[in-house]
Amino acid sequence: MNALDSPQVSTVVFHPRGEDYHYSPKGIPTKTRCENAEVSGYLHLNEESEALLLFFHGNGEIAADYDELAPVYLSCGVSCWIVDYRGYGNSTGTPAFSHMFTDAEAFLNDIPRLRDLAGKSFRHVLVMGRSLGSASAIYLASTHPQELDGLILDSPFAIAPDLIRRLGGPRLTSGDLTGFEDNIHRMGQCDLPCLIIHGTNDFIIPFSDAMALYRVCRSKTKRLVEIQGAGHNDLLYRGLDTYISEMRQHIDRITASGQREPACER
Repeated sequence: MNALDSPQVSTVVFHPRGEDYHYSPKGIPTKTRCENAEVSGYLHLNEESEALLLFFHGNGEIAADYDELAPVYLSCGVSCWIVDYRGYGNSTGTPAFSHMFTDAEAFLNDIPRLRDLAGKSFRHVLVMGRSLGSASAIYLASTHPQELDGLILDSPFAIAPDLIRRLGGPRLTSGDLTGFEDNIHRMGQCDLPCLIIHGTNDFIIPFSDAMALYRVCRSKTKRLVEIQGAGHNDLLYRGLDTYISEMRQHIDRITASGQREPACER
């Protein structure tokens, strides 16, 4: 077992919880099968858009938490599919680092069924990750670029062992991570148009992580946006207008051109 999947790591990284029994969803419920688990999500439709944003949330959130925030993303010109990790919301199974990546692929592979469910073409598909969810988003962007049109990161981390240590977990060495590619390494393989938004006063995942990811990203279309004074959990509160404006411009560039720019020379 990879050290990242150990109980000592999982207990500090993942904080799963189920939905309230009386919860009445505003989005369309979805179920996606992956291995021996069923992972859930909610699809929020923008009837005027043929773009889809596949969204991976933070470690203490569930998809249902985004009912009130979904209109923010819809206003940026996309439909939004907010998905849960194993053990979160209505998903079965137990969360783990390795499961995040297999489940991310399952969600991506399930988009054709989602098109039928929504009656939409979803000609453009972008992937977005917030905080812990940046790992799933960067993984898909680096391994399945031909199926995606853009990447958006909200408060992403660069190096998993550093994040785990900051959260109070064990100190891991390179020997503990044989065969594991971290966010910083995968980002160096990413040539999708990329937008990174991060708070300058984030003490859970420092702004320097966003800078490091931005520097190694291979895309010629990349932008790093600072939300001055924002921490890890008040990015929208302190910079809502900037957040929406930057996302809308990023999405508009992708959907208007329909063309992917070549990667930077390394």
